[in-house]
Amino acid sequence: GKTTVAALYGKLLAEIGLLSKGDVILKNPSDFVGDVLGSSEKQTRSILKSAEGCVLVIDEAYSLYSGSDVSKTNDPYKTAVIDTLVEQVQAVPGDDRAVILLGYKEEMERMLRNVNPGLSRRFQIDH
Repeated sequence: GKTTVAALYGKLLAEIGLLSKGDVILKNPSDFVGDVLGSSEKQTRSILKSAEGCVLVIDEAYSLYSGSDVSKTNDPYKTAVIDTLVEQVQAVPGDDRAVILLGYKEEMERMLRNVNPGLSRRFQIDH
């Protein structure tokens, strides 16, 4: 399913020259979240660096948000991941990386409504 589609997407992006490799790297939110202050940012930057030339797929991305619509408090380690994604994924022409966030629509919308607003500008659900 989703890995196959991501692989086709990566191959297409590589064929038209937007990615240098087109390989797919599949990650879950737990791969990004550290266990001490500063480690989430470091792990996120490391994963993004390793994804240069590739399609980075973050499955179940909504679990990077642990708050609710009422209580917008969130895990500081997960917040650090989101803030680092916003900082590093700029959609600058020539960026040699594609990042795809996957998850259930309702949960993804809730996350995008409640985290760093830069994330929803970079990863739009609606056209």
